[in-house]
Amino acid sequence: MRKSPAHLVLVETTPTAGFKIVAEARALGHDVTFVAHSLDPYLAAEGGEEALRTPARLLTGVPTTDPGCLLDVIGALHRKHPVHGLLALSEGHLPATAEVAEALGLPFESAAVMRRLRDKHAVRELLAAAGVPQPAFRRAVTPEEAVAAAAELGYPVVVKPADGFGSLHVGVANDAAEVAELAAAVAGARSYGRGVAGSGVALLEAYVPGPVVSCEMVTVDGTSTPYGCVDRVPAPAPHPVELGGCFPAELADDVREAVVRVVTGALAAAGVRRAHTHTEVVLGPDGPQIIEINGRLIGGYVPTMINYVLGRNIYHDVIELALGGSPSPSPAHGAGCIRAITAPAPGVLAGIDAEAARGAPGTAEVMLHARPGQPVRPARDNFDRLGFLITTAGTAAGARKAAEEAHALVRVRVEDGPEGAA
Repeated sequence: MRKSPAHLVLVETTPTAGFKIVAEARALGHDVTFVAHSLDPYLAAEGGEEALRTPARLLTGVPTTDPGCLLDVIGALHRKHPVHGLLALSEGHLPATAEVAEALGLPFESAAVMRRLRDKHAVRELLAAAGVPQPAFRRAVTPEEAVAAAAELGYPVVVKPADGFGSLHVGVANDAAEVAELAAAVAGARSYGRGVAGSGVALLEAYVPGPVVSCEMVTVDGTSTPYGCVDRVPAPAPHPVELGGCFPAELADDVREAVVRVVTGALAAAGVRRAHTHTEVVLGPDGPQIIEINGRLIGGYVPTMINYVLGRNIYHDVIELALGGSPSPSPAHGAGCIRAITAPAPGVLAGIDAEAARGAPGTAEVMLHARPGQPVRPARDNFDRLGFLITTAGTAAGARKAAEEAHALVRVRVEDGPEGAA
C-alpha cells in the first residue's frame, strides 16, 4: 500500500455524511478530488456548503454513471494530478467507478462484480445456484406480471426495484391491489437522481418474518472478514425504512456465526474479491437468509457510530483498501446505537430542537441535515430522514436505552404545507 500522501478521487457520495471520508483522507495527508453530476443534492442538505469545502477540487457536470465520460474526466485529471485511488460510497455509481479503476489500473472491485451487485435479480440467481439461503423470488416488468408472481410466491410479498437503493419504492404487499400499486411505482421509477437511471424492473420476494440485521465485511483477495453485525429498527409497515440500529447487534454466538457463514457464502457466490460490503440478512424461522448485498460501506452516519465502538476510524480502512492495502477489522469495545430523526406528519419543516438530546446521558453526537422550509413527511424511504443521533454505552441494552431516551427529547416542528415528494 502507498504510504506517502496520495491523490484520491471520490465519485459522488451521500449528503452530508459522505464527506466525512474526505475529511479523514485529508487528515491523513491525502489530496481529494470530488466528482459529481451536480452539486445541487449536496447543497440542499444542511451543512452542504461547508462539506463541499473539504475536497481540494470539485469537478461537476460530469455524467458519473457513464463509464466513458467518467473515464474521460478522471483520465484527464490523472494526467495532470496522478490518481492513486478511487472512492465510491454511492450504490448507483459503483459500476462506472469500477470501470474507470480498471482502465487506469487502480485497486478496486471488478466492474463485472459491481454491475452484478446492481442487479438484485442476477444476484438472487447466483445465490440460488450456490445454495445460499434466501427468500423465494420472481422478476416482473409489468404490474400484471408482478401480481401473477405474487400469487405464485404467496402473500405477503416484498416488492422492490431490481436495481434500487435507499429503500426507494420498497414495500410489503398483502394483496394483489397492493402489489400492483408498488409494481407500478417501480415501473415508473426511471431515475434515482444524480444521473442514476432505473430499469423499471421489479423484484418480488417471499416475505420472511424475523428481525433484520446487516453484516459489515471487508473482502481482500477473496477472503471476507466481518467487522460485526448491526441490528435494525424498521419503520412501521408497509415501508421498511431503517430508522436506527445498534452495533454490535445483540446476537447469540451461534446466530452471529450463522450470519457470518451465510454472508461469506453469499459474497463468494457473487464473486466479491476486494470491497467493503453491507449485506442485509433476515433472521427467519429456518435461520439467516440473504435480503441483499451492497458493494460498499454501510451508509449514512452508521460508520460514525461504528467508529465510536471500534475506537478507530473505519473510513481509514476504506481509504487503505482504495490505495491497495489490506485493512483488517478490530474488536468492538462497548456498543453504540443510532436513531433517525423523522417528521411526525407531512408538511413543511419549521425546525428541529435537539438541544436536550445533545445533553442527554450517553449521547455522543447529534447530526441534523434537513433545512427549515423543506417539504417533509413520515419516513417512506431513506431520504425522508432529517437527521440522526448516536449514543454509546458499555452494552447494547444501555446504548439502546440512551438512544430511546435522547430520541424522545427531540422536537420536530412541522407546519401545514405540501407533503414531501413521493
